[in-house]
Amino acid sequence: MKRISLFLFGLILLVWSAGAQTSREELLSHIELTAGNYANYPIPTGHITPAPKGYEPFYISHYGRHGARYMTGDKQYKRLTAQLDSAHRAGLLTPYGEDVRQRIIIAAADAKGRAGSLTPLGAKQHKAIAKRMFDNYPELMTKPLKVIANSSNSRRVVHSMEFFCEELKELNPSFDISMAADDEAQFYVRANRSIEVPKNETDGPLYDKLRAFKRKMLSGRPQMKAMFNDPDKARAFIDHYQFADDLYNVASDMYCLPELGLSFTDVFGDEGMIDAFRAYNASWCLWEGLMPGARKNYLMIYPLLQNFLDNASEMIASGGSGLRLRFGHDDVVLPFSYVLGFQESTGATDDMETLHQHFSIFRLIPMGANIQWVFYRKPRSKDILVKFLMNENETSIPVKTDCYPFYHWKDVEAYYRNIIKEANLTWQTR
Repeated sequence: MKRISLFLFGLILLVWSAGAQTSREELLSHIELTAGNYANYPIPTGHITPAPKGYEPFYISHYGRHGARYMTGDKQYKRLTAQLDSAHRAGLLTPYGEDVRQRIIIAAADAKGRAGSLTPLGAKQHKAIAKRMFDNYPELMTKPLKVIANSSNSRRVVHSMEFFCEELKELNPSFDISMAADDEAQFYVRANRSIEVPKNETDGPLYDKLRAFKRKMLSGRPQMKAMFNDPDKARAFIDHYQFADDLYNVASDMYCLPELGLSFTDVFGDEGMIDAFRAYNASWCLWEGLMPGARKNYLMIYPLLQNFLDNASEMIASGGSGLRLRFGHDDVVLPFSYVLGFQESTGATDDMETLHQHFSIFRLIPMGANIQWVFYRKPRSKDILVKFLMNENETSIPVKTDCYPFYHWKDVEAYYRNIIKEANLTWQTR
């Protein structure tokens, strides 16, 4: 059986440059990044720009994806197990195919009854993010603060919130922490599907293009040739594209389970993993409406932006200090980063062959991905500053500033409230 080496596991905590383009050489050097949205959370750069003289942090507003998890369902395991068992009984498996089958059996047994559950690594990721928040902003985090946390009602997200908040409480027992996953929070911590998203004429052709691209990148033919002594007979009951897609999802999820000691990247080889990543990278870009010509599904994130703005205005008006934490999913973090205009989310193209060179989901939505707004003020001044973090790395927004990475809140608030106004959102009434 193929085992994940300690060296490879160490690379899971890779530091990458948040705004850099993605090259084939980078992916070949760090093949674990090809897991895409299954990629594990990177150690941030550690660079925290000192605030302008006299300013101190007083409020942090946060949205975080859950940590590393099991696949959200068992359909991949069920299909793979049934297909490989049938091939085994028919004598169609090569020795290598038998080896892969044994690994699938072990992985499927471990995943049974755990669909979507947070893994031990996922818990560690959130505790580490909380610890760095505490360490990076001691002027704020050593005070007796009110901490308000909400999450989606998904079990893995609730557990992520709990681990994050438990770590904060251990670091500062004076924190007054409230946690909830109530119905009210679902309005903004999830993509709000009550918002009408207008259809367009180019979205359909883009999906046709995506389907062809995915079948090209995940053809399954190399896997069929390697694992079956008669691929033509195996194709009688195995769709080679679906087979490769299932195997890629399993291979990616193994990065969330280092304690299992299994790897399936050899099933694809480095080039095959890169191709599979490119397929899913294009999928996410289109699904969320970030690709030119795509339906604007990111409009469903506007209630979250409204919540960030309103909560910040309330905190500023109160003159107090605190933490506002929200926990949810990758399909919120990704479009939210786009709506905010983060540099990491821009540059997408409808050229799916080259898209990964400009837009990479492993930089945006690894397990544990998060967005933070950090607010600063100084005595006897009405000027509030705010900076933006993508996965704890300072980033830019499309608003003019004379003190980057800090922005004047009055400019930021006006810019984002105008975006919401101009969207002219309509809501389903049924």
